[in-house]
Amino acid sequence: MRLKRPIAFILSAAVAASALTGCDSFSGHAAAAANSAQVQQLIEFIADLGLERDLRQALQKGGDLRQALLTLLGLESAVNFNVDDLAGARPGQHAVQVWEVTAQSAEDAAALAASQIRAVLEQLKSSGVTEGRIGMVEVDGKYYVVVDVEVTEENTFEPIRPASDDDDDSDDNGGEEEQQPQEAEATLESDKLTITGGSGTLDASTLSELLESEDSNWKNTVTTVDLSQSGYTQIGNPDDSYNSGAFAGCKNLVSVTLPSTVTAIGSYAFYNCSGLETVLLPANLTTIGNNAFDSCENLTTVTLPSSVTTIGNFAFRGCNSLTSINLSACKNLATIGNYAFSNTSLASIDLSGCTSLATIDIGAFYNCTSLKKVTLPSTVTAIGSYAFYDCSGLETVLLPANLTTIETNAFAFCEKLTSIDLRNTQVKTIGNGAFAECTNLGTVLLPESLNKIDVQIFYNCNSLKNIYFQSVPAQINPAAFDNLNAENITVYYNSSTCDLTMLQNAIKGSGMKDVDLNNNNIPAFVSDPNLTTFTYLLGL
Repeated sequence: MRLKRPIAFILSAAVAASALTGCDSFSGHAAAAANSAQVQQLIEFIADLGLERDLRQALQKGGDLRQALLTLLGLESAVNFNVDDLAGARPGQHAVQVWEVTAQSAEDAAALAASQIRAVLEQLKSSGVTEGRIGMVEVDGKYYVVVDVEVTEENTFEPIRPASDDDDDSDDNGGEEEQQPQEAEATLESDKLTITGGSGTLDASTLSELLESEDSNWKNTVTTVDLSQSGYTQIGNPDDSYNSGAFAGCKNLVSVTLPSTVTAIGSYAFYNCSGLETVLLPANLTTIGNNAFDSCENLTTVTLPSSVTTIGNFAFRGCNSLTSINLSACKNLATIGNYAFSNTSLASIDLSGCTSLATIDIGAFYNCTSLKKVTLPSTVTAIGSYAFYDCSGLETVLLPANLTTIETNAFAFCEKLTSIDLRNTQVKTIGNGAFAECTNLGTVLLPESLNKIDVQIFYNCNSLKNIYFQSVPAQINPAAFDNLNAENITVYYNSSTCDLTMLQNAIKGSGMKDVDLNNNNIPAFVSDPNLTTFTYLLGL
């Protein structure tokens, strides 16, 4: 395998040893990374090569950083780094690990990266790996560490010679021919299925062909699937058919190892694998299809790589042992499909890092009764119908400033919610029954942007005592406050932005029980334009 150009920002072991540390092992590289002055010199050297310019151009074209680096190095077929057992890497391939370090300077980046680099390199040494290349690059104020190693027959790594641009892919002077995809082979030993080679899509029909001579009852007996040595890019087809699910119905399947080449997990790929406990998702994964892990009842933890853009409808529905999912690094995640995490046991959801996400789709966290806290990114503008319906344990939800729409029954039956503060949002519409049956809801603060309140938004919220208006909505449905008793309600309003007479008349026509303006049997109206959440909640 050759480099497309002489790139020196990742140094060979020998060069790094002599130029930076005088050491001849990976541990010396870790020390080098920890030395801020040396790292600064390395970064300046990188700038001389024009690498930053190339990376920016690659990123502007839509590629992620890891792929940009691999392209620059001529290592497009590299597998993701796995230091445990070098899973997924075959002799002749490269294993590459790339990670970002958030820091204000090269010195800070070096200090922050040192311990992680040292841990990685020590693990490699324990696996018999003694040589490779390592480097750091600064792009637009961010620092990235890269480790690149080449797998050999002895499970060790060799430094790679930078090739000149006029090198041939195959010649008499050591040039290497481009590797062709290996033919797929399947081995079924006892309850373990191992597949090597192959490319493209691994679906039900492909599996049937590979296992033609094996026991046709394999789906009922297999407990382990190892695809780490295969070259497939997709598991299962993208269509919405149960028959497309490669491993659908493998109820005794406990663990799956996927190859680093996989970028998509198709519809129903692991549907109803009720025994599945562990699946390590590859670093380049972009798509999790509809019902991909639907009804995997024993799946407990999932970490999604930052490359994921789409989580399909019902993707993790019914994973009722799923208590944790790490989405914090998923800056590319744009879609969480309908009912994607419904009926799971998630205790908290932090989507703050999902800055490509604009909508929480229909029923995304429907009936997540263990869910206590939700943090949404600033980019979310709409919370769909039934998004958090029957999240009976939900106590805290931090709503973003750009939120404009709360759809039908979005938070209905969230019985632990005690207050909702929308004042700093841009919410214009609150849909039917949005907070219905929130029986402990005592305080609601509405935004100035609100122009429509739909039917029964607080239906049967018997604990609701205080509603704060910053403006009079243009549309208040005649049944908007249906089943609320006027005698129990205090209405606070901002006198500088809210006309009291208009507000009183709007409340009169809202369906609230026992409202009679003529007899003054109305909610108490209190003006306080300087009301804050703190004084408001403590002053009542």
